Amino acid sequence: MSELRSKGHNRRMMPYMSVFSLFVSVILQGCNSSPDGYLTGYTPLAADTYYHLAVIGEGSHPASIGDYITIQLRYATLQDSTFFTGLRRFQIERSNYAGSIDECFTLLSEGDSANFYLDPRKFFENTLQTTLPHFLDTAKTMRIDVKVIALQDSISYARDKEAFVHWIEDFSAYERVLLAQYIAKERMNPHAVDSLFYLQKRAGVGDYPHDGDTLTIEFEGRFLDGEFFDSTKKRKESFQFVLGQKWQVIDGVERAVRMMREGELSLFILPSAIAFGATGSSTGIVPPYTPVIFEIELLELKSGER
Repeated sequence: MSELRSKGHNRRMMPYMSVFSLFVSVILQGCNSSPDGYLTGYTPLAADTYYHLAVIGEGSHPASIGDYITIQLRYATLQDSTFFTGLRRFQIERSNYAGSIDECFTLLSEGDSANFYLDPRKFFENTLQTTLPHFLDTAKTMRIDVKVIALQDSISYARDKEAFVHWIEDFSAYERVLLAQYIAKERMNPHAVDSLFYLQKRAGVGDYPHDGDTLTIEFEGRFLDGEFFDSTKKRKESFQFVLGQKWQVIDGVERAVRMMREGELSLFILPSAIAFGATGSSTGIVPPYTPVIFEIELLELKSGER
């Protein structure tokens, strides 16, 4: 999985994490046909939501509204074409409709794995508060696979976060020194914008991206010493995502592409706070509290609904 990618009724906690690992492969295939018997072994939850508990973990209690959950996610069409995978951590919220993915999470405990079929329009428009991807326009269902990595209640989360904030205040000064030294060594003159450093290498044309636009990019991610940790060019696979959707890219990359226009090539230096944060990347390749560099080329911008 790319480094690029930025939420049973009885049973399960883990330390403060903020993992936004950045890139996944997107396969845009339609969902017009329905394989027979795909709900065999599934239990109805509510409305158009069904679930199947695939693995029972070691956790002792199920998740609750307000808990912080760390999960491995996979989204797929009814034909089992994957269009998103990633590790995410967020707070479970009370939903305004029955059968939401947040309600699904409350069926699970730490270590559990489950599969869910649910209404894609409700999931994207109500839960993620974004536009439905065009390849799901006619789909009546989609699949979400979930593995619960950790659960933490809101009280212990707040306590851990308070301790973390005190610690990071000391570390942030050291990181600022590292970034200043790197910029001076490379004789760069980047612009400091929106908590990152921005150096345009080739101008683009057209409009700037907005939420709901589909972006296709090439990128190379590397450490300050020049070592690469991810590259779409080396994989020979560009990356496509919908801007503004939750759980797709790390914060720093989303901020970066909003400054670009189609055809632009730019270099961005991201402090750890808007890169991979306190835990590093989900693969372990990028360590915690590590500033990184992304060279990004915006290949294509497809306007979404305005």
